[in-house]
Amino acid sequence: MKNSVFVLLAGICLLVGSVSAQTLSVPQSQHVWIVAEENHTYEEVVGNSAMPYFNSLAAKYGLATQYYSTQHNSLAALMWFVAGEEVTTDDNASGCFNVDNVVRHLLAQKLTWKAYQEDLPYAGFQGLSWANYVRRHNPLIDFTDSCSAAQVLNSVPFSELAADMQHNATPNLSYITPNLQHDAHDGSLAQADQWLSENIPAILARPEFQPGGDGLLFVFWDEGELDANGNPDNRCSAQINSGCGGRTATLLMGPQVKPGYRSSVLYSHVNLLATICAAMNFTSCPGAAALALPMSDFFNQVTISNPMPNAQVASPVRIQAGTVNASPVYAIQIYVDNHLQYSSGGNQVNTSLAMSPGKHNVVIQSWDREGGIHKSAVGITV
Repeated sequence: MKNSVFVLLAGICLLVGSVSAQTLSVPQSQHVWIVAEENHTYEEVVGNSAMPYFNSLAAKYGLATQYYSTQHNSLAALMWFVAGEEVTTDDNASGCFNVDNVVRHLLAQKLTWKAYQEDLPYAGFQGLSWANYVRRHNPLIDFTDSCSAAQVLNSVPFSELAADMQHNATPNLSYITPNLQHDAHDGSLAQADQWLSENIPAILARPEFQPGGDGLLFVFWDEGELDANGNPDNRCSAQINSGCGGRTATLLMGPQVKPGYRSSVLYSHVNLLATICAAMNFTSCPGAAALALPMSDFFNQVTISNPMPNAQVASPVRIQAGTVNASPVYAIQIYVDNHLQYSSGGNQVNTSLAMSPGKHNVVIQSWDREGGIHKSAVGITV
């Protein structure tokens, strides 16, 4: 039942986004951060006075207001996020599944990863629990790509993060899990909020989260718990009340995220995975995320009206693009194959550039006065 509902949910997500799929894109990032929280429904979190820090982030950055977990039980829900499929329903699983997953794609791109796990006793620990750490909240280590003797050492105690930050040694993808008291699983929402307030500022202070940076930080909840009426939350959407994992609150943060944005687009864990795949420029994406739309509406965009994607054009190439944003856009640039070729003030560009025969990647980037970056790319052949 849950799988069939998920297919429906994925179809709805694709339908909602199909109109603008060709014109929206996700900005590239080599610094993706993820913080996973536990077992609370959107209505329990958003607007809750016990979570002032979380809600301050929601007001400042991006909040998905129609985000629904695919199914219940921690590990199965998290598998949808890292593998795009259920993989297992056994919360006590400790094997290595030969299933496509985000680590496989990171390694294929020669990118690095770490799972920073609070209360993990030592790097590479593969037991089911220790103190307030549980393996079922650490999904990245459950695959053949990540459980080898070398790769499993990328699962490290959370206490190592401070040293990695100090030495500028953080990986391309950081997956952070607070312990059971701090992720709202066993502890209170107030405890979870306090933990976030003590640890998120250091991440947002990093260079990749300053104006012009490429940092992306996601704070998400694995599954819902109780709906607004106090009933078990099994919602798949605002219209479908059973068969899935409930409505949850997901935050997107970074210099390229629209400030104060609230999305009403229907999303689930596979859309978040698709967003990471797009941001990190993977050639494909695991499981159902291969067909899911990324959460493109969260990001500042440049609209390129000419040339069209994959167009065959003659040199000089006519380039027309513009940015519309609540904060005034004051500069726009054109990069061809990673080389700056044009720069001007304002929010519009209409110019022609000489290009040599062959394939080229054209990136148009602009800046607004709040430090937001707007970027889109198009591939062409001259």
